[in-house]
Amino acid sequence: MYNSVVVRFLVGIWHVLQRGYEYSLLKKFNGRLTKCIEFLSKGSLTIGLFRSNRSLLVESLLYKVYCQVLDLVTKIFRGLRKGIKKTNHGSFIYTSIYNLFYDEVQLQSTFYIFFIAFGMGIIGNNLIRGYYFGRSYIISIALILISLMGLRIKDDYNSLLEGSYTFKLVKSIFTIDEGVDQWW
Repeated sequence: MYNSVVVRFLVGIWHVLQRGYEYSLLKKFNGRLTKCIEFLSKGSLTIGLFRSNRSLLVESLLYKVYCQVLDLVTKIFRGLRKGIKKTNHGSFIYTSIYNLFYDEVQLQSTFYIFFIAFGMGIIGNNLIRGYYFGRSYIISIALILISLMGLRIKDDYNSLLEGSYTFKLVKSIFTIDEGVDQWW
């Protein structure tokens, strides 16, 4: 029925799971949970908005207002950006911020340095307050170690993923089989 071995295997797994779910306790639990949520949401305007049969144009006044506000905010920020570029192009702050975020690799480095400083700040704060053990130390040390490992990578993550054998394997599973009749 299916030309792809992977698709045939996944469809077979789906049929087994579907038959198993038909008479399971999970289905009964989900049914009761759905009935409880329907009972609790009776009369809710938000649920009524999403479940109504009326046209979305009639009910989309809130969406139109939201889009107009978002457009206004975007125009304000674009105007501010133009003004800042005109007047402060050679300033120290503008140059520093531009150098921190000018491409993906530099952006990654900036965030790693921030996470290192954040982790060290948490550790310093805990030492000053007198906490010498705890989960915050584990999280802070993990954050610092992950950031240090990330700083050692000078490439963009996209190029690293494309060179990875695992990524190539997953990508090859979902690529279309060439030269056969497509089942869909």
